[in-house]
Amino acid sequence: MLLTDRVRSFGAILVNMAHGARRARFSIAHELGHFLMERHDLSKDDGFRCTARDMREERDDTRHHKQEAEANHFAIALLAPVYKMLTCIDDDPDLRKLQMNSDELDLSLEATIRRYVDLTGEPVAAIWTKDGRIRTAKRHRDFPWIPRGRGDILSDLTQASRAIRNGKMGFTDAAESPAAAWTDRDGVEIYEQTRVGRDGHAVTLLWADLPDDDDANDGEPIEIGMPGFGRSRRRK
Repeated sequence: MLLTDRVRSFGAILVNMAHGARRARFSIAHELGHFLMERHDLSKDDGFRCTARDMREERDDTRHHKQEAEANHFAIALLAPVYKMLTCIDDDPDLRKLQMNSDELDLSLEATIRRYVDLTGEPVAAIWTKDGRIRTAKRHRDFPWIPRGRGDILSDLTQASRAIRNGKMGFTDAAESPAAAWTDRDGVEIYEQTRVGRDGHAVTLLWADLPDDDDANDGEPIEIGMPGFGRSRRRK
């Protein structure tokens, strides 16, 4: 939370350290964003109280959502400036490289991946799961729609599902995945890579290759807890 008044004559940030220093650093940067953006309306009389959900907010459909999204954009731009993301942006999608980038930035892997999805020219998507069920997702604007959402179980056809069931922590190699496992669109080539973490948590990085004449975006919202697919350069 950020303790302050409406004219920002003082400020004090209180942060929960229970989830580690990296989460705390992002939270501090988020609250600093609220403090510096003086047009932000206080959520309480004595400042801002932000939830874990607020720390992932990207919507702008309400004033609250917009303010939290702006604070998140400020935080990630401060902690992961573009020039420090170039080693990932300029290469093929790879969770191992994103993990190394995360360590260099002293930032959580989830925040690093979300920043990468925003900056890359590749139509990638990241899906975070718990025990094989989709928890949340982030997709590049060029991904077309796929029919899966929060709480759905991953298809047994996916490499991600097999890796999660195996339970061995670490990274899978990038591999082509059956298109039907992720989308009902024809002519799509899909690739996936998964990092299996502790306690049933995992993240899967997806990217796609579509025909050159395919529409890049189906007009669906970019971030609604569910990824889609889009155009990518041909993988070698």
